[in-house]
Amino acid sequence: MDDITMEIRTRLDQLFSQYQPSRALTELKEELVGDLTEAVTDKVNQGQDATAAIDAAMADLGDIDTLLKEVAADDRDATADEKQNEDQDVDSDVDQDDDSRVQIGKLQIHGDKVSWGDHVLVDGENDKVDFGKLVQVDGDHVRVADGLVDVDGDDVKINGENPRRTFVESLRLVNTQSFAVTDLSRLEINYRDAAVKLGPANADEIVINEYMSRDNARYYLRASRHGNLLSVKQGDRPRLWPLHARAEIFLPAKLAGQVSVHVGNGSLEISDLRAAVAVDAHASNGSMRAFDDQLTRLIMHSANGAIRLDQVTADQLALDSKNGTVIAKESTGTVRVESHNGTVRLVDHTGNADIRSHNGAIKLDGVTGDVQAATANGALRGKSLNGGGRYHTDNGSVNLQFSTLAQDVQVDSQGGSTTLQMPLLTDYQFDLKNRNANLRVPQEAKLSLNDEHHKVGTVGEAATYHVRVHANTGSIRLS
Repeated sequence: MDDITMEIRTRLDQLFSQYQPSRALTELKEELVGDLTEAVTDKVNQGQDATAAIDAAMADLGDIDTLLKEVAADDRDATADEKQNEDQDVDSDVDQDDDSRVQIGKLQIHGDKVSWGDHVLVDGENDKVDFGKLVQVDGDHVRVADGLVDVDGDDVKINGENPRRTFVESLRLVNTQSFAVTDLSRLEINYRDAAVKLGPANADEIVINEYMSRDNARYYLRASRHGNLLSVKQGDRPRLWPLHARAEIFLPAKLAGQVSVHVGNGSLEISDLRAAVAVDAHASNGSMRAFDDQLTRLIMHSANGAIRLDQVTADQLALDSKNGTVIAKESTGTVRVESHNGTVRLVDHTGNADIRSHNGAIKLDGVTGDVQAATANGALRGKSLNGGGRYHTDNGSVNLQFSTLAQDVQVDSQGGSTTLQMPLLTDYQFDLKNRNANLRVPQEAKLSLNDEHHKVGTVGEAATYHVRVHANTGSIRLS
């Protein structure tokens, strides 16, 4: 929503606040928002200040208070008759209480919530999914199999206990080794119980620093070189006492090729790399983070733990978390994200995106490119979108706001309401269809099909892109 529309809505909210909310008043307000926005836009295009243009447009409405009183009075008179008609028309299997509420037996869909009886299965507004002992998602907190796996942000518990993790503070530097990169095209790194950090090297060699709570040569890394492959593995582990370890691995800018990193119990950080390498990183129990990197490819897979990206540029990005949230901010490149149990957030991303979430919401903000997004259980939210794409949800509402329409938009919703806001002064075709709820289209739309549950038409005279929304249950609103 742009600043002009937001200011218009704020002023109208103040005028409407003294009247009991109703469908008629809501429809009137939406019409006024559209009319005022168009009028203000014309005035601004003619050189008038935005605030002054809004003041003038509001003044042009005249005696709005009298109009509101008349609509409110008419609505009160019609309420009893409308309620009686609704009671007669409602099917025993499908119950619609309002625009965004659908009930099929025990299954209820109301806005962002999906319930079975009195139990809320999906609460999109609060990023919650609750399938009893099987899966529970509450924002960054994920519980699987009645707590057998418990991931709360960066904290991971398996069967009620933290896997043996690494203390990174106050560890002594006990081992430093360096390796030439001449004719090297593959680097494999395997630490089963340590915190690992990849960063840039000042020299033209790979440098590895190992920090440990106990100094013993048996615990030092083991390295071997076979042709163009360098393999680095963590050394022995003591059996009778704990050993805390951290490894810093510095990669030179001249390194090219494939880098594979496997971390068992411990965190992984990849930062400030400027190398033509493809990084393939896996972690069993621990968080993964990459920031300020420029790579050819970055793959991050976490079994139990969150994945976070900040300012990462790569031709290809692939992020996969079994149990944990996935967050990418200010990234660039073609990205594929999959989260089995956890929320996915993509913020200020440039490039095409393919996003899948099984249990958790998908939230997009400032994404530029073609988006393919699907969630089985969770809401789908997007604002300041630039492009188009395909969006699908089985259980959860869809709410998308586009700043620029540069491609077709297709939405398929099996359960939940759908709200789409198109950019101002944008021409497009639309095809909206659902089975059991109302459809709302812009006032200026020209309709070629105007059925109760199916509307086809255009906005503007030079429509290039197509907006298609098909919903099984739930209202559709296009503005």
